[in-house]
Amino acid sequence: MTANQDNDAGSSMAAILAAVSTEMALAAQACGELDGALGQILEGAPPEVQMAAMQKLHMVDLLAQHITAVTDFTHRLALIASKDDKLAVEDALSAITLGAVAERLRGTLDSARAS
Repeated sequence: MTANQDNDAGSSMAAILAAVSTEMALAAQACGELDGALGQILEGAPPEVQMAAMQKLHMVDLLAQHITAVTDFTHRLALIASKDDKLAVEDALSAITLGAVAERLRGTLDSARAS
């Protein structure tokens, strides 16, 4: 894929980055919910199990922070990216194995093109 590839049908870099940032925000939110749910489950566990599991919960928290950092980065890039340079993204969307993610991204990019 190259810049200006299929200019009329492609999506702008700004729209692509904004869509990825939005999708990453959903993933970060899911990590936060997972962290909370695991914490609730651990409340009833014996103290020795809680201590061992807390280290693993810390990994979930780090994952959420990592996703949030990438989300913030792509959001900032979307704000400064070109709205004129376009990329055809259908091949990349087709490579996504989680259908719901591909459909949300496709819908977001279709809406951005229509506006």
